[in-house]
Amino acid sequence: MEALPSVAVAGTVLEDLPEDALLAILALLAPTDAAAAACACRRLAAAASSPSLPLALALRLGLPPPRPLLPASAARLLRSLHRLRRLLGLWRRLPSSSFSGSGYRSTSSSSSLAAFEWAPGGTLAASLLAPSARGLAVAKSPFVTLSIDETGETVAAMGDVPVSVNFVGNNHIVVEAAAASSGDDDDEAAMEGGSPPEVMYMHFANRRSPGAGRKRRSKQGRRRGRAMEAEHFVRIADAEPTEARPLQGLWKGISESRTLEFYLVTYDDIGGITCRQVSDTRGQNSGFTPIFWTTNTTFLEQPFSEKELDHYIRREHIQGVDSDHAATKNRAISRILCINSSYDVVDHHLSAPLDDMRNVEGRIWLYDDGTFGFGFSGSNSIIDLKHVSSDGCILDALH
Repeated sequence: MEALPSVAVAGTVLEDLPEDALLAILALLAPTDAAAAACACRRLAAAASSPSLPLALALRLGLPPPRPLLPASAARLLRSLHRLRRLLGLWRRLPSSSFSGSGYRSTSSSSSLAAFEWAPGGTLAASLLAPSARGLAVAKSPFVTLSIDETGETVAAMGDVPVSVNFVGNNHIVVEAAAASSGDDDDEAAMEGGSPPEVMYMHFANRRSPGAGRKRRSKQGRRRGRAMEAEHFVRIADAEPTEARPLQGLWKGISESRTLEFYLVTYDDIGGITCRQVSDTRGQNSGFTPIFWTTNTTFLEQPFSEKELDHYIRREHIQGVDSDHAATKNRAISRILCINSSYDVVDHHLSAPLDDMRNVEGRIWLYDDGTFGFGFSGSNSIIDLKHVSSDGCILDALH
């Protein structure tokens, strides 16, 4: 049998891809990364400056196709789309007293959380989240709406009042009166990684460069008599759990006071876990109360000892006043984690002075459905926590 002649198969190179494929690749990248990719070859450079790139990004975000624009307007539209995408997700409001002295009056409630979600018509709607009086439901109230005008610029409004939503770094935004805007995003501080300490935000709170904001002021003007307080928010970067970090994220649960509360669980760089209660932001020390922590994230696996099982079975699952008490039954436990907390957190009525070396031991019971509950020694109750969001959508929302 004769051997078949060898055929040289040429591999597909980047420059051989059609323009639609190159646009789809660039739409996956952040603006700085797309600019760097444009330096690789002429085809990528042409795709990066194509008026069709905003269309590719809009399709990727699931938004209505934008109208054809001139190249200059297309560049603004692309920048606006990236900006709206950066805003998506959950944000935590900083206490207003941290930025006092501006003379503004607050125009919004004391809700500590805000959710930015896509809305009909390609707009981005921000809602303030607050505990409701109806079990585990989360109350949502309108906050800010952002859209893109016919020139490709981003416009924002709080009701019928024009406002500005400006980034200070990657994880901090300021919502303020339009006349007080700092203008273009080119002046943003470039801070990578996690959010810096809140005291650093005070340094950036009124950061203004010479001449910044004149363009926007000329368009929107100054609305006298409608002064608002600048609202500062930091991003909740990891709002939902993962397989590697099953406890992380923003949670909700009925507390000892029989009211719904929000809890934020974070993992630090050395593997520790911290839980804080997110509450009313009006006040210097409010808004972020520590609940429990641990530096050892090794779970106790099945089979559990009789002592551990008895420690769980004897407890009562805290429920709201109008909750279904059938849900108080014990649930299937997959793993158990040891935690710590201070006496003043467990019992606010203790009269003895707090000794930092005296901690209360507790447990986290991770359930089969991915949720968990926690409780402490000296208490016979369990606070069960549920997800606030799933895939970026708020669960059990009341509008």
